[in-house]
Amino acid sequence: MDVVGLRQSWAQLQVAGPEAARYFYATLFTIAPEVRSMFPTNMRYQEDKLLAALGHIVSHVDDERELAGFTRRLGADHRRFRGADRQGRAVPLAQGHYRWVGQALLATLERFLGPRWTPGLRADWTAAYEVVTRLMLAGAADAELSSPPLWEAEVLRVQRRRADVCVFTVRPNYLCEYLPGQSLPVQVPQLRLWRYLSPANAPRADGTIEFHVRATGRFSTYLVRRLRVGDQVLLGSPTGTALSSYGRSPHLRLLLVAGGTGLAPLRAVVEALRAEPRPTTLVVGGRTPDDLYDDAAVWELAGASGWLRYVPTVQTAWRWSGAVGTAGDTAVRLGPWRDTDVLVCGSPQMTRETIGALVASGVAAQRILAEVYDHCQYPPLAGQAAAAVRDFSGTGVR
Repeated sequence: MDVVGLRQSWAQLQVAGPEAARYFYATLFTIAPEVRSMFPTNMRYQEDKLLAALGHIVSHVDDERELAGFTRRLGADHRRFRGADRQGRAVPLAQGHYRWVGQALLATLERFLGPRWTPGLRADWTAAYEVVTRLMLAGAADAELSSPPLWEAEVLRVQRRRADVCVFTVRPNYLCEYLPGQSLPVQVPQLRLWRYLSPANAPRADGTIEFHVRATGRFSTYLVRRLRVGDQVLLGSPTGTALSSYGRSPHLRLLLVAGGTGLAPLRAVVEALRAEPRPTTLVVGGRTPDDLYDDAAVWELAGASGWLRYVPTVQTAWRWSGAVGTAGDTAVRLGPWRDTDVLVCGSPQMTRETIGALVASGVAAQRILAEVYDHCQYPPLAGQAAAAVRDFSGTGVR
């Protein structure tokens, strides 16, 4: 297999960008119309994820360990996607689905590479795709031994803390195991959209899971405005390795910095720390006090422990007696944090600015754990803590 040729042809395909992704999906839906129901009506973000995932695979095609790890996770995660048979019944992904995807991929490469698409290059891409398919199917088969493809979860409680913020609790039909700091793909069946939400609690004996959502797009707005007790949502397998690595240096202090609903995974970490307490500071930022939607619950957590310092901070307020400034600025003022592990979670902008401020204050980049989930990135790609810090703290900011 000519690795250099694969990468060069992928670089050429990337020039076409979204146009190539649209052609790929149009071809796939022509070859296999039955798979259309697996995808949302609006394909914009799905197209971005395709390019990101394929790019990661091609860039690591000669790294056997990384390729196997990523593609096996990809195969395990894709078990939650369902097609439909001729009678409209849901069917899981099978080898036939992968074959159709391969056909669409080769057709897309041929279309955009033109005369550069040679028989030899086609053979190399075919061989590479066969390896990826084999690894994904193996990952899916292994995952079947330990977890279901997805969980059906009943909504038990819905609290609307603000006009644009909802806190809701679900109970999956089977125990859904995850690590504090991880995220779960969540789907509202009516929308056919999967979005990643972080549990706001450590795993509970009764299996219930709490999520925090701010209305920023179609999916989150639906949850905030229309979700009701008794509704059903679907959950996929947990993902994310950065924030869930909070226990990597148990002898060090912890600094947790949250913005908005980025509080959720950090609150789950705090709950988990009750089993093995360590000195921890939690800084939660908002533009105004009204943005601190979970303030009472966090104060209760802090009051019940002797090891957690909670510092809410706002950028502007009237008659506010607490800290003033962004979460990052306030965290820096509370320092220094040179012998501390730091977890950061919030919007991409908040995460970027916070990490930049902490690094500038003397915090070593390798001590900072951050995970950012957005629509255009397949979440396992965001699970590299070092890469996240490198992107957000230096000249390579995304």
